[in-house]
Amino acid sequence: MWSAETTYDRTRPDNDDEEGPLSEEVVTLRRRVVDLEQQLPETHRSGAAQAAACAAAGRELVDVLSLRPAEQAALLDALPAMIFFKDREHRYLLVNKAYADHHRVPAEKIVGRRDEEVFVAETARTYHESDEAVMASGEPRRNVELHWRLEDGSEGWTVENDVPYRDASGRVVGLVGVGIDVTAQKQAEHALRRAEAELLATRERLLDTISALSTPVLPIDDGILVVPLVGHIDPARSAQIMGALLQGIERHRADFVILDLTGVPLIDGAVTAHLLRAAHAVRLLGAQCILVGISPAIAGALVHLGADLQRLIVLKDLRAGVRHALARRGRGGAAAAALDKARAT
Repeated sequence: MWSAETTYDRTRPDNDDEEGPLSEEVVTLRRRVVDLEQQLPETHRSGAAQAAACAAAGRELVDVLSLRPAEQAALLDALPAMIFFKDREHRYLLVNKAYADHHRVPAEKIVGRRDEEVFVAETARTYHESDEAVMASGEPRRNVELHWRLEDGSEGWTVENDVPYRDASGRVVGLVGVGIDVTAQKQAEHALRRAEAELLATRERLLDTISALSTPVLPIDDGILVVPLVGHIDPARSAQIMGALLQGIERHRADFVILDLTGVPLIDGAVTAHLLRAAHAVRLLGAQCILVGISPAIAGALVHLGADLQRLIVLKDLRAGVRHALARRGRGGAAAAALDKARAT
């Protein structure tokens, strides 16, 4: 069993017999640790097989502790991943160079201490709760995303694979953790989400602008609105036209609404029904709807569809519609002349 005395003391001088190149056994162990590090992030295995693999990884990593301190340093410090060992009381028994460098705390100030003695409260609580979940359950946790904050205010995220280890009786006596810093990836993901949100907001604004431009409600005189329609009209747009009409009548206190269909190539039965409902809604608000600019194709379609236009005023063009509305208001001559002048310019 690995005890608290089996720690990696970075200040302990090496014995003379520990100097020199690493033995073949150490090289073999190094390869084994690298292989285990690569195996930990795999996610396609599940259930008992996954738990067994994690437990085996923990046992193999604990075997490293049987090496001499210089060999431990050579093996663990060479790994780019952050590696730490804890006992059941959450005391650090060993950390590698990557772990110490990441947290900007010397290894000798981490080993032998608990999280709350090393890190700020938020980070210590996050680490403690995650590690306790592993040791209390005796089950490994893979690809756990943890948020951390350091004393200098910097913050980020790591992804950890944590494995409990046991003594000869099977009792959980500690934890082995391997983590990598994914802060850059998370920041990129957040930036992408912000960009997508901004893009959606811009799209909505553009759609609102296009919608407003596609159905302009133009007050040309007191109580008279003109709504020139251009392009294809589908059920969605016809519903939008009705909304614009009703809002325009309320805003401008209109008595007449002139729907100019000059720029509409053709309408179908569904759109015709929407327009008739819009005209009926206009009447309910106390205004009168005038249809102008009906093309021969639209006229034929309306007749074919059996549209009831008896309660609508249908005139040839916009000029005729404006004249009619102004005449009903008793100001036909001067206003019609002004309209002709505006159209000429």
